[in-house]
Amino acid sequence: MNIPSEPAKGRTPRGELEFTTQELLLLAEKAPDVYRELMDQKKLDQRYRRRMAWATLLAQEVGHVCGLIALLILAAVAWHALDLGDAAQGAAIICTGAVSIVAVFVTGRLTGGAAKQGRKRTVR
Repeated sequence: MNIPSEPAKGRTPRGELEFTTQELLLLAEKAPDVYRELMDQKKLDQRYRRRMAWATLLAQEVGHVCGLIALLILAAVAWHALDLGDAAQGAAIICTGAVSIVAVFVTGRLTGGAAKQGRKRTVR
């Protein structure tokens, strides 16, 4: 049985607070308290989405910087191995390390995976 995961506090699922202008005007006239509460919830939802977008961007940028630093360290170690006359070891260090770093950090797959796909939780 698949059910969507519950939204975090302060966040409503997409589409739940979608109303036409006429519906909002009617709600403001007939039930101003409910209208005010709805608008407050909409503001909370927008603030939550902005914060999550910034957090995602920050996590990706930190991943890029960490990947670049790790790649520079591997290049320095490989260069040192080449200076000592161990060309095979230097090549192995830079090649295997660079492939791992590019695959995980620089492409951003570590931070984007399941969150972008919007997977549902499976409850048994």
